[in-house]
Amino acid sequence: MSKGDNRLKILYIIDELKNKSDENHYIKTSEIIEELNNRGLTADRKSIYNYIESLIEYGMDIEKSKKGYKLVSRTLELAELKMIADALGASRCISPKKTKDIVRKLGKITSEYNRSQLDRQVYIEDMVKSSNSSVIYNIDAIYNAVSMNKKISFNYLKTTVDFDEKEKIHKDIKRNAKNEPIVYVQSPYALLWKNENYYLLAYDSDIQGEKTFRVDRMLNVETLRNKRDGERYFTDFDTSEFVNTAFSMFGGEYTRIELKVKKELIGVILDRFGNDMEIYEDKNDSSCFLCNPCIQKSNLFFSWISGFGNGIELRKPENLRSEYLKYLENIIKVYQ
Repeated sequence: MSKGDNRLKILYIIDELKNKSDENHYIKTSEIIEELNNRGLTADRKSIYNYIESLIEYGMDIEKSKKGYKLVSRTLELAELKMIADALGASRCISPKKTKDIVRKLGKITSEYNRSQLDRQVYIEDMVKSSNSSVIYNIDAIYNAVSMNKKISFNYLKTTVDFDEKEKIHKDIKRNAKNEPIVYVQSPYALLWKNENYYLLAYDSDIQGEKTFRVDRMLNVETLRNKRDGERYFTDFDTSEFVNTAFSMFGGEYTRIELKVKKELIGVILDRFGNDMEIYEDKNDSSCFLCNPCIQKSNLFFSWISGFGNGIELRKPENLRSEYLKYLENIIKVYQ
């Protein structure tokens, strides 16, 4: 390497300003010279001063003082990076591994003194992080397909429970009667964000209507050559109204309950309540399991249970079961 390679010198100086200086830390001229020497480059104080002046003239916001130099403003400030890191940590759809990977990359934008402040956890009540690390690539593939007016294909995960196995909860690709992975072909139109999850809003040609899919359950997303169907269907489709009516949140007093649930609804239960509960076998009914989540008591919770018909039974506590029965009786009265 040439000891007089000025192009490399100025690039390494930029790196040192980004890594070793921030709003609270200055980097000294002697430290810059030492770092250049470590890289096989030579420089004196006067040349460092000239390089800094050139960078300031170029537009970099560098502050000079007796303490040395510091990079004052950046593409993203520390407070903004913290907010992004918190949002990543709070997102259900991004796996813990991918969250750490992205936060590590964000750390390269700030100084080495601030990087540890990004490595933190936001505690969100009952949050369950996805185990699917391909979510961000799914999102990118969906957006690309929408922009190109193309269909997509993908596999879809389902969750099952089996108390005869050591690992009782399993996730596997949905399969047909021949045990072959089902390939879904859909026309993507929008990505929805609700309850800390991404959902694909698509047009299904078979039913000639809309369908939604959890993006973190989608695998092997591919863009197809076929053009999308459903353009007329979505011409007057009110996406905002759909989001507000298709999903709901709970609210109210916290209560620990016991539910009897059909085994095929295990994924629904885990998505809704997380892992802060026991899941155990129903000795009297092999088609069901029991669980005891902590819920917020409200009519919205009652309506959520009733939406599954006889798939979910509220067993305990007795007083809440009685309230739910009255809730159902009041609905029945309207139709009598």
